[in-house]
Order: sequence, then structure tokens, then C-alpha cells
Amino acid sequence: MPEKNYLIAAVMLMAAITYLTRATPFLLKMEKSPKLFNDVIEYLPVAIIASITVPALLVAKDGSLLGLNADLLAAIPVVIVAYWSRSLIYSVCAGVAGHVAITLLA
Repeated sequence: MPEKNYLIAAVMLMAAITYLTRATPFLLKMEKSPKLFNDVIEYLPVAIIASITVPALLVAKDGSLLGLNADLLAAIPVVIVAYWSRSLIYSVCAGVAGHVAITLLA
């Protein structure tokens, strides 16, 4: 039974932390808050996605930096389609199609 109580407490703690991290920007965004604070809150998700995506594109599977890999090549049609269409679903489809084509041709 101690393991069950530990697991329940761990899940509840993780849920509370997740809720707080997601709710904090809404709780702290006030009408008279500094412009810099609002800009940071606005661009934070973009920075998080970039910090996940850029290393995945620039580091090859063998660990070398700027290796020419399928992920980096598949990002090219994604950027082009995203720029012209401004559609997430078209960009994802272009990336998947590009990655499949590159891996089949390689």
C-alpha cells in the first residue's frame, strides 16, 4: 500500500505543477504589467519550440553538428509551405512527405 500512496501523491504533485506552470501567465498578466514582461510571456512558447526543434535539425544521428540528414532536408519544404500557406496541417503534410521521400531515395 505505501507504493500506491506514493504513486497517487506523485501524480497529484505533477498535476499541480503542470497546472501552475500553465496558469501562471494568465494569473500574472495584468493590465498594468510592464511591456517587457508581456513580450516575454508572448514569445515564450516560440522559444520553447525552437529549443526543441533546432537541435533536432542541426545534430545528425552520429552526433556531428550540421550533418546533412533527412530531418534537415525535410525542414526545407516545411518552411516553404508554412510561409506560403500559413497552414499548420499543410506544413506538417509537406514535412512528412518530404521526410518519406528523402528516406526512400537515400
